[in-house]
Amino acid sequence: MKRNKLFKFLASIKLAVILFLMFATILALATYYESVYDTETAQHLVYKSPFFAVFLGIFFVNIFCSTMMRFPWKRKQFGFVVTHAGILVLLSSAAFTMAWGVDGSMLIQEGQSSTKVLLNQPVFFVGPPGKGMREIPAEFRWRPPTSERPAKIDLGAGITAQVEQYLHHSRVDKRFESSEGGVPALELRIFNQQVDQKQWLTVGRGDLDMGPAKIRMLRATSQEHLKRLMQAGSVDSGELQLLVAGQPFQIKVAELTPGKAMQVGEFQLTLKRSLPHVAVENDELVSKSDKPVNPCVELRLADSKGNWQEWLLFARLPELNVPTESKGDKLQLRVLYIADGGDEHQRGLTFVVDDQQQLWVKIDQKEARKVTVARAENTGWMNLQFEVTKFIPKAKEHREFVAVEVDKASQQNAPPPAILVRFVGAKNPGPYWLERGDVEQIETAQGDPVVVGYAFRSVDVGFPVVLKDFQIAHDPGTTNPAAFKSIVEVDKQEHTIQMNEPLVKGGFTFFQSSYSEIPGGPSISIFTVAKDPGIGLKYLGSIMVVMGIALMFALRPNPVGRRKVASQGGEQNLD
Repeated sequence: MKRNKLFKFLASIKLAVILFLMFATILALATYYESVYDTETAQHLVYKSPFFAVFLGIFFVNIFCSTMMRFPWKRKQFGFVVTHAGILVLLSSAAFTMAWGVDGSMLIQEGQSSTKVLLNQPVFFVGPPGKGMREIPAEFRWRPPTSERPAKIDLGAGITAQVEQYLHHSRVDKRFESSEGGVPALELRIFNQQVDQKQWLTVGRGDLDMGPAKIRMLRATSQEHLKRLMQAGSVDSGELQLLVAGQPFQIKVAELTPGKAMQVGEFQLTLKRSLPHVAVENDELVSKSDKPVNPCVELRLADSKGNWQEWLLFARLPELNVPTESKGDKLQLRVLYIADGGDEHQRGLTFVVDDQQQLWVKIDQKEARKVTVARAENTGWMNLQFEVTKFIPKAKEHREFVAVEVDKASQQNAPPPAILVRFVGAKNPGPYWLERGDVEQIETAQGDPVVVGYAFRSVDVGFPVVLKDFQIAHDPGTTNPAAFKSIVEVDKQEHTIQMNEPLVKGGFTFFQSSYSEIPGGPSISIFTVAKDPGIGLKYLGSIMVVMGIALMFALRPNPVGRRKVASQGGEQNLD
């Protein structure tokens, strides 16, 4: 084998020099891409590219052949062999990491749990409502599709996703148009000498938060309900947040009539009772007052197959949320009750649409009055005025996305990608604009419902991580965060995750990286999660390299003895 020309070349020092020069060039190129663009670009073009994998393979072969070229090894070569074996182990560990490593993030809302790590790998997730979803790769950044050259992805069930446009960073322009079966919507203008902005409001889309004031839109289901909403001093009773087949729903408790079912996705939601100031008396839950001191709701959720669950939900203590009764199979959904502080002096605008499609407004907690479109009125705070410029009793939202240029310094807070896609083979093919995280429900040619979402690939860690508490400390006298940490529960044991104090479990390492605060709601803790199956080989290879270098120094020939032999005019083979 040693006489084979190919083997000699693969084991040669010339190839090693060429590979080291190439390695330096590759690292310089990757550094350039990362400095000019971002880490994702450097990984795609260099570190995770097929070329780099082939390069590491050739490097492995060169080290292996140069080691075997000297076989059988002599004693003085043991250091050389151990060093090169360590390098081979390090290269093997890199291959394990590239193939099976995990580097993603986990977002957990306070009081909730998660088992999923989100990777920076876009996918379509597809499946029937309420059932398991398949993930199909949907990366379009490196070869953006066009209407003339669309990207086609088979989603199954006779449906093909035809992506016609991709925007890596996008801004959405929303507008509402009259449409049968739509929901009430209005365009609101808020202005004074310093501020002048417009915002669309719709029923069931949450509140518009303006610091000390909130703006919301409700729909009265009956005259009695309207009377209750319009009276002076009434306060907001919060909202229910449901996640059904990956699709979020926000429902104002004030829009629910006790005992009357409301359709939410594939489920029926019935409010049994609302307890603003819940307390236990004589082993029963009662409301001690009408003020939302400790809000609680009792509700029932049912599907079309006769399965149902009844829940007690607490706004202040979500860890006490429990199903009280159930029948049949477990319902595949998540539900949370959110309510603000219940301050009767809360500032804000509450717009109410009655059953005659008339619009009313309540400023702060004053009695409601009818709204005149295109007429400015004073809010009574910060010299602000408001004007309803448009009111559409039945409206449907239309979204248009435009590309946004983002510099490298703003990459972390850059807007998400969006795609324009047609579902060829579906009854309602579109086109649809899908922003990262959006979900659409379509129907096959046979009329079967299919949920399609555009999101990140996920990895199941195999155990739930419960965020018990999120704590943040601020610099004295400021609102600047000084430190933050998360108290989590894993396998019934509590752990603290904070700076320089990660959690290691099941081969995964959880680092506290960031957080997000929802005004009036629970905090969201953001963890960076990593799993490196080659970490043991990395430690082993590093130790072997250090030991090999030490052995090379320890076993090298004695230069004093060599000079003595030379001075006596003799020759000795020191090998």
